[in-house]
Amino acid sequence: MQARSNQRQDERLKYKNLIQYEEYLGGDLYGAPVATEAFDIGARGIGFYDNKEFKLNSQLRISCYVSDNEKVSFVVTVVRLQIYKAGALQYLVGTQIKDISDDNKVKLNAFLQKINICNLLDKVNLDNVMDIHFMAGYPIVVKRSGELSSVGDPLDEYTIRNLLLNLLDENGYAKFMKDKDINFILTYKEKRLRINMHFQQGKVEAVCRIINSKISSPSQLGLPPVVERLVKNHPKGLIFIAGRTGSGKTTTLAAMVSYLSKIVSGVIISIEDPIEYIQEKSKCIIKQRELGRDTVSYASAIRNALRQNPDVLIIGEILDVETLELVLTAAESGMLVLTTIHSGSIAQVLDRVTSFFPAETQKHILTRLSIVLNGIVVQELFPRKVGGSGLVPAVEVLLMSETGRKMIRDGDWKQIPDYILRGKSLGMQFMKDSIEELVNKGIIDMGYLKEAA
Repeated sequence: MQARSNQRQDERLKYKNLIQYEEYLGGDLYGAPVATEAFDIGARGIGFYDNKEFKLNSQLRISCYVSDNEKVSFVVTVVRLQIYKAGALQYLVGTQIKDISDDNKVKLNAFLQKINICNLLDKVNLDNVMDIHFMAGYPIVVKRSGELSSVGDPLDEYTIRNLLLNLLDENGYAKFMKDKDINFILTYKEKRLRINMHFQQGKVEAVCRIINSKISSPSQLGLPPVVERLVKNHPKGLIFIAGRTGSGKTTTLAAMVSYLSKIVSGVIISIEDPIEYIQEKSKCIIKQRELGRDTVSYASAIRNALRQNPDVLIIGEILDVETLELVLTAAESGMLVLTTIHSGSIAQVLDRVTSFFPAETQKHILTRLSIVLNGIVVQELFPRKVGGSGLVPAVEVLLMSETGRKMIRDGDWKQIPDYILRGKSLGMQFMKDSIEELVNKGIIDMGYLKEAA
């Protein structure tokens, strides 16, 4: 789904709710109430769907809810009529408010302010914020350096539902109602926000991840020099960036792509869901393709990428066996492939890759993997010590040698600790050692080292 930009204050907002209208009959008389579905609302009027062909300038009395238990009424004039579904003769009816009481006007304007997400974000200090949670019955909840805090007053279920559904276009709304989940990007001022909208106990809720507009280099993120060497020294093959949810995999991947694009000349194709970081123009041609908008699936995009002759292929995430199979094929074809995978350690990465395939083909897959794999970077994020701000990564690194390739072909993960230990001079490292270094430098608290031990 395409990113939405900051909304103007006077814009009509999307409003997916049932309303009632009554036709004006003359004098003080109105017809029987008719229920129908609205599609937008604003301080100047409301739009709805109906199968009746209203005359322009005809008058209606509209009633609609502005909270879980409060509704407003006002008189409108029909100013637009447009056929929406010709076969069913359904119309889009646009109206303009003609008469509204002062009390209802205040309630309507307050509701419109609440369901414009930009108005709420204006009240949030986004410095060092990682996530923003929108939940029915709660204030806005922000997660900053691992700690939760609330902003503003609680928002009822009706307000949250309208606040979030207002962000979706018609295609996005249909997809969300069908799949019950949707991911997209919202542009707010100079920031990009990745939003996961979902249902929870029948209620519409969302988690919003703040994405920095500027892409840092791997070294600026606090990653060890071996991460830059990994992409610099390998023009082909496969690199996994791994970690648990929220461990910064996408940020690291974007940093590696940005670094690579500045030191080599070639074609980079990136397939993402959604596009979080916009890569700047550099020595490379960079094509960023988004699932749903630019391609129907990772698999389809990878197949077509193989015909587009890229030097580097970026796959946002490995989620299924078809994608993984095509990733291996792409790496075997002579390009450099970078991708992320949900796993908490190097052994878990290899286990997960293997588990995608049936037992009878796993030996063959491990042989293919051993040929193309360049390295695995597993990371975790830790909050800086009191007085600091933000999160800092600790990483575990595995690089390939002939010994490592044999270890993978044999599927012998018990050798991994000894293999990393002997490869420390090359830049390989354990997660525990990375955490210990951060503790010794006074960057993170000693308690995290005890947990790692």
